[in-house]
Amino acid sequence: MHPARQRNELDLRGRTDGTSERFSDMDILDLRECAKSGMFYGGRAGKKEGIVYKGAHWIAKYPRSSRDLAGKHLPSYTSSPVAEYLGSHLYQMLGIPAHETALAYRGGKIVCACKDFTYPGKRLFMFSELKTEMDDDDDGFHDSPSDGASVYLTDVLLSIEKSETLSNIPGALDRFWDMFVVDALIKNPDRNNGNWGVLMDEDGRYSLAPVYDNGSSFFSKRNDSTFERRLGDSDAILQDAFGTNISVYLAIGDDGKPRHIHPFDYMRTTINADLDRAIERIASAFDLTAFENLVDSVPREAYGWRVLSEPARESHIELVKARYEKGLLPLADAIARRRASAQ
Repeated sequence: MHPARQRNELDLRGRTDGTSERFSDMDILDLRECAKSGMFYGGRAGKKEGIVYKGAHWIAKYPRSSRDLAGKHLPSYTSSPVAEYLGSHLYQMLGIPAHETALAYRGGKIVCACKDFTYPGKRLFMFSELKTEMDDDDDGFHDSPSDGASVYLTDVLLSIEKSETLSNIPGALDRFWDMFVVDALIKNPDRNNGNWGVLMDEDGRYSLAPVYDNGSSFFSKRNDSTFERRLGDSDAILQDAFGTNISVYLAIGDDGKPRHIHPFDYMRTTINADLDRAIERIASAFDLTAFENLVDSVPREAYGWRVLSEPARESHIELVKARYEKGLLPLADAIARRRASAQ
């Protein structure tokens, strides 16, 4: 642990139920005896198991094996459970509803236990499903408007505007831009159209689903030796904070070809009032000390398994700090100056 930082109790604000909890070093839940719920969950990021914990339905998300992943020097398993936990709690700390998560032990692995926010009586509709209601005769789209997989940013924004369902849900566009900014802060490159959506209750009323699927954040496929090697290199820190930080969303480049957006470059060069407000919201709400305490509350080991190594711990803090201090704060200052000069 960095000598300047000590483990303190952590105030986890912004929980979806409006309550708050305080933690020091967290307990890793023992879910070995939990019965299966009989529920099944989709996705491609590793094993998911429906279980019953304290009378409620939860999802045990296991780390994904790296055997079928591209890249060199990968760990045997990703650190996606820790990434899911940290990313979801950071969203909550910012006051953005996110699914309830806890680190746990089950099936011989450290997993992320995620409370099933659809149980009981709700159904999740992913944004990819909402897009299928779009009229393919609508103009202004790169891909077919009803293509649920299209991640051209202009298509996504136009779909939010034109979707009959989303246009009737307060705060839908704000939620999208909040996720865009926070995902840049935690380096989540996988906010695809299946990783956010809306809930429908038994009376057919719609509301925004809490933020979920944050397991690709925080370089979850990186091994400890790479974390350690790059920590001592200031250029590598900046490269990891910004250079390799790309979004799932596409834009057309100067050569006419689609390119993945670099979110901080996009935020710096784009004037969009809704995006500007999201930048200011997140920059104002983010508490670096609280984030450090969150990361420090995760134990190094539990049940004989590594949970969070010291190099990974320090890297998570240093990279988020760099993105906040050298990315978000300058962006928020530039927005304030631009607003002042326009008055």
